Amino acid sequence: MSSAKGKAGQGKQRQRHQNSFAWKPNKKDTHAVKLATSPTQGLCQRCYDIVEWRKRMNKYKPLTQPKTCVDCQLKKITDAYHVLCRGCAEQKDVCAKCQESTEIVDSAPKTPAQKLQEEQERQRLLDSMSERQRRSYLRKIERGDEEGAHKIVDLAAKNDNSGWSDFEDDFSDDEE
Repeated sequence: MSSAKGKAGQGKQRQRHQNSFAWKPNKKDTHAVKLATSPTQGLCQRCYDIVEWRKRMNKYKPLTQPKTCVDCQLKKITDAYHVLCRGCAEQKDVCAKCQESTEIVDSAPKTPAQKLQEEQERQRLLDSMSERQRRSYLRKIERGDEEGAHKIVDLAAKNDNSGWSDFEDDFSDDEE
């Protein structure tokens, strides 16, 4: 309890100012840009969101020296807010921050070669589709309907045009 006057019955007060907009790093400050773009690995979705929020709002404080792992007791932790080193977290298959065995988010940055390969694969897939399939696929991806997009990909892979024919009628010259 505080000995200051007026503070006797008060607990922790609420946050005085809410962060209403995201902090933007100074483009010329390489340290701030490096922190904002550094990858966050080995975390569950909840912890990943917390660390990314800290980066966005300039609350992220990196470690200056390696931290001790609570499992193996070695100074191997180099990422801020982690309590397990990468090896122990992978071995136990848990989050390196909260130590819960939920699904780990893969946030490793993709290399330019991987990005190029994925783009070529996607372009090859789009080229193999008919115009109608292509438009349906792009529309479903835009809406976030992954299940519907996978159905279209499966249909295009089979080259099965049932249900996708642009012309339902058989036009013949016999009727003239």
